Amino acid sequence: MTLIIMMFGAIALNVCGHSFLKAGMNRIGAIDPSQIITNFTHVILSPFIILGLASYVASVALYIVVLSRTDLSYAYPLLMSIGYVLIVLVSFLIFREPFSAYKWVGILLILVGVILVGK
Repeated sequence: MTLIIMMFGAIALNVCGHSFLKAGMNRIGAIDPSQIITNFTHVILSPFIILGLASYVASVALYIVVLSRTDLSYAYPLLMSIGYVLIVLVSFLIFREPFSAYKWVGILLILVGVILVGK
């Protein structure tokens, strides 16, 4: 597997992990912070939460492999910034969260930053 494929795999798994966690919590509903211990079993046994945690752990495992092959100063900004962009898009497309002109500008700035850091 090439480094770029592994990096995008880690990004995809990370985005899937966060998206599954959000989907799971949308099904469960809002949790009062004082009730987190009481609701822990209900939350942790949710299929979407399990998928989210598994995806996130797989993302970290692949990220560790990526870090063994490249510089942190290259991998981290690239993975995190593309992840941010994809999360905003997934949030808009799947969860119907608001998407403003400010978010478009933010995405553009993030992508410009990635290009600058990658050079």
